[in-house]
Amino acid sequence: MKKRLYIIFLFTLAFLSGFSQDLIQKAEKAYDSKKYTEAIEAYQKLVDQGYKSYQLYFNLANSYYRNNELGRAIYYYELARKVEPNDEDTRINLGIASAKTIDKIDSKENFFISAVKTNVLSSFSTSTWAWFTIITLASASALFFIFVNSRILMLKRISFLLSCLLFLSFFICYFLGYSAVKARYENKFAIVLSREIKIMNEPTAMAKMKFTLHEGTKIRVIEKNGDWLLIKLDNGNEGWVKVAEVGII
Repeated sequence: MKKRLYIIFLFTLAFLSGFSQDLIQKAEKAYDSKKYTEAIEAYQKLVDQGYKSYQLYFNLANSYYRNNELGRAIYYYELARKVEPNDEDTRINLGIASAKTIDKIDSKENFFISAVKTNVLSSFSTSTWAWFTIITLASASALFFIFVNSRILMLKRISFLLSCLLFLSFFICYFLGYSAVKARYENKFAIVLSREIKIMNEPTAMAKMKFTLHEGTKIRVIEKNGDWLLIKLDNGNEGWVKVAEVGII
């Protein structure tokens, strides 16, 4: 478990926003003194004020993990990873925390294919994929222009070959970028925050229980109906859960 705290960012936040430095110092001191409940209260106030950064989420997740609140720790690690997908400390800590969850759900999708797809799409931000698409298209167009207008046979062959490769790269980057955007905005996930929750067959308190889930389990959100969410697991099981029992990523 990586123990690093992002202290510089917190002092910068306090300076720029005028937020009480006492609150930030309290969070830092409480964490160092292993008073994780106090650290959580301080960091949570910053989050409640509307501040969003992967450093803040990372600090809060570490505090929850040390306080044995696995579900909320995983939730804030996921938020940190959503803001900064390539942060290595977040990836390591999330992996350690996720390994301690009770529910082990088999996926209907091939594990290798699913893992590769997830890693590829999350390797870069959506804006980075967009820049890759623009650069490859511009480069391919420039090389094709050289191919059409050049009178040097060797240069025509090289530019034609490279333009074909870059046009192919353009389509690949476009497809991956589109998939990344779709995964980010259309696929909503949530983390179970409570120790154990009941998944119901209907969005009512009088409905029958289908199965239970435990804290830290990641679930896909299908739709919302008032105070209820229709969720789906990787193994295909579906059911309804109360919104207050999960944290939507």
